[in-house]
Amino acid sequence: MTHTCWSYDDHQAFVAHARSFLHAGLEAGERVWYVPGPRSNGVVGWLLDEAPAWPEGTVRVLDPLEVYRPDQPFDPAAQMAAYVSATEDAVAAGFTGLRVVGDGTAMVRTRQRLDAFVRYEYAIGRYMRTAPLQAVCVYDRAELGERAVTELACVHASSNAAQVPFQLHAGRTSAETVLAGEVDAAAEDLFLSLFERADLRPADGEIVIHATGLAFITHRCLIGLQRHAERRCLTLVIRTRLRTVAPMAEALALTSLRVEAVA
Repeated sequence: MTHTCWSYDDHQAFVAHARSFLHAGLEAGERVWYVPGPRSNGVVGWLLDEAPAWPEGTVRVLDPLEVYRPDQPFDPAAQMAAYVSATEDAVAAGFTGLRVVGDGTAMVRTRQRLDAFVRYEYAIGRYMRTAPLQAVCVYDRAELGERAVTELACVHASSNAAQVPFQLHAGRTSAETVLAGEVDAAAEDLFLSLFERADLRPADGEIVIHATGLAFITHRCLIGLQRHAERRCLTLVIRTRLRTVAPMAEALALTSLRVEAVA
């Protein structure tokens, strides 16, 4: 599964990555879509030149205004349903899956739309864990700024942005999430905000944070997770290799957190 956030100001690096990603999809028998933005259209000519070498319907360059409709209120559920349907259509047509490079910059220019799109990116990531859909989600760093790009990058499984402190992305179910990286003092508010927006749903009264890739987390973040668990009357299970988490939770009497050590 590939669900990557690519924020760009270096067009040469973006074009090289997008071409490599889409070419791998063609070689794997996938249908490939490219949804360019005004400043990320450098792959169009190459992709259209490639199209005749592949079966009809393999390659599509889509109008971003038709895919994302930035002039209309954004509905995360409807956008996700559209990609689920497109993935199923690709498989029904004999392809092994759907691979997309899409520039979503136009969708996140306001705070409200950014919040909604972050929720969508997290949710579609869960679908992509088991479905034959792979995507590189593209954002113009020069237009959006570092803060917005960081929020978007953090809810992807991977990112090219060096300033992203952690990844909080979807687990296999709505009761699981995956946390990696460092949640330091500067990242506390962002982490707790994204955790709320992940809209996790407990199973048997528990939400599991798979944190084997966690390198650091502050005690204030653990307190924030405790408060989240208390508000929702559930237990948060943190599965991690980081040895400092359990002693902190015990010292702070965070009784709604259960820390489980993993090898």
